[in-house]
Amino acid sequence: MAACTEADVLVIGAGAGGAAMSKRLSDRGIKVVCLEQGDWLHPMDHPHFYDGWELERQRAWSWHPNVRMFPEDYPITGNTEPMLMNGVGGSTLHYAGAWPRFKPVDFRKGTEHGVEGTIDWPISYEELEPFYAINDAEIGVARRTGDPGNPPRPEGWGPANRGGKVGQKMGRGFDKLGWHWWPADNAILTEQKDARLPCNDCGFCLGGCPRHAIASTDVSYWPRALRNGVDLRTNARVERIDAKNGRATGATYVDRITGSQHEVRARIVVVAANSIGTPRLLLMSAQKGHPDGLANRNGLVGTHLMFHSWSFEDFWFDEPLEGFKGPEPAVLYSQQFYDTDPARGFVNGFSLQVGTALGAANSALGTNTGNIAPWGAGHRKFFNDHFGRHALVYVQGEDLPVWTNQVTLDPEVTDSSGLPAPHVHYELHENDRRLIEWGRRRAREAADAAGGVIDTASTGIGGLEGPPPGWHIMGTCRMGNTPEDSVTNKWNQTWDVPNLFITDASSLTTGAAVNPTSTLQAVAVRCAEYINRRHGDILAQTTTPANADAPDF
Repeated sequence: MAACTEADVLVIGAGAGGAAMSKRLSDRGIKVVCLEQGDWLHPMDHPHFYDGWELERQRAWSWHPNVRMFPEDYPITGNTEPMLMNGVGGSTLHYAGAWPRFKPVDFRKGTEHGVEGTIDWPISYEELEPFYAINDAEIGVARRTGDPGNPPRPEGWGPANRGGKVGQKMGRGFDKLGWHWWPADNAILTEQKDARLPCNDCGFCLGGCPRHAIASTDVSYWPRALRNGVDLRTNARVERIDAKNGRATGATYVDRITGSQHEVRARIVVVAANSIGTPRLLLMSAQKGHPDGLANRNGLVGTHLMFHSWSFEDFWFDEPLEGFKGPEPAVLYSQQFYDTDPARGFVNGFSLQVGTALGAANSALGTNTGNIAPWGAGHRKFFNDHFGRHALVYVQGEDLPVWTNQVTLDPEVTDSSGLPAPHVHYELHENDRRLIEWGRRRAREAADAAGGVIDTASTGIGGLEGPPPGWHIMGTCRMGNTPEDSVTNKWNQTWDVPNLFITDASSLTTGAAVNPTSTLQAVAVRCAEYINRRHGDILAQTTTPANADAPDF
């Protein structure tokens, strides 16, 4: 084994949570080492420069690592198709940049209904709000303030992205029905910030952004973290978090390029390896004193997996909408049906997000729902009737945190380093099926109100009439109120190992009915500030306090 490195804090994962953590700690002069099993992505690596750019989302830019099969990826077994990516920036390298916040009600779902493993968050929206604001300022949010359906938010770096004809069309439909709607917040620049250029409306956001308009953490957080002196090591695949006498001591990793093994010793360890990678690593770290994995004395590591419940509803209209012009994420949203109404026959609610489309090839290949242009004589007419006349309505529902939806280790399949693959099992709860079916009817109602629908297609309940694709992966190491109901306390500090923290979407207690990245990064910033203020106290602890006193922010 090569020589050991010493650090104040070791961060595992360079994605949304790990980048925010590394930058915030290093702002205060803390010595940080960050390990990332992927590498940097060069702007020319993005598919925007290929003739077949639209086809690349089915190949090298597939969200599913089992399709991409890059050297840095690990196989995932089970019945799902999770959306994740390994590299500096993590899954933000191919996210759409949608930037909603959770709502105050989302933090008290245990009190609201307490169904199927749901608990209250150990914090409130009001406690998290200052850290939402800090994170928004770091990454640069395009926003229109004043949404009457949400708490006040600060001004964005620039105005909201233009909704275009698609937004105008569906906005009229919502207005006709008297439903709430508002232009969407997006982490996509509409005005230049630092060396990042504003959006040029190319439309292929899920292929990353070579202009750096989208706030992937490789271009938002990492440049400043590196200037602060963070030691970021790429192609570093962590094999195990090491522990002794009830405390984390660091981690052992293998250099994927050379095959050499290394050790980093640290006074504090932070895991931010995504909601599949983090429980996988904790379970792989079973050792003396931790026979079932680190932080897993209660058996909850990997459980309560959430994906959101989804349906994609494609609508085509009798007029040009030019949805291929502009960013790919939602241009507006309606939260008319966000809150629980028992009269509907289910708990929780959903957002209706209005999105756009890609170019000509994507239109011919079925857009989002497989409504494929036929071969032969009818191809041209179908294409002319559909291309540029499309609006997408995402029905994004909050799914219940079910204990049996979980991540475990596969005893038979390994990655290229010989480490066990994660096995992911997920089944949509009947409550969530009813929610999505009801939401699909509301999406169609809005399109009909907009007028001129000529064709429709749907992915169906839960996405593709089966397991959801796993666009948003959450909850497998959740925050909670006691060691019996969660993996970490309110400061993301694991109950079992006081100097081990978890700051990615696995820490989210519930999933809400909106995209999670804004919230997980706010949680990571809050945790970083806690470590900044309580660094010495954490090192002195031998047990994790149930409700450690808040630092004086």
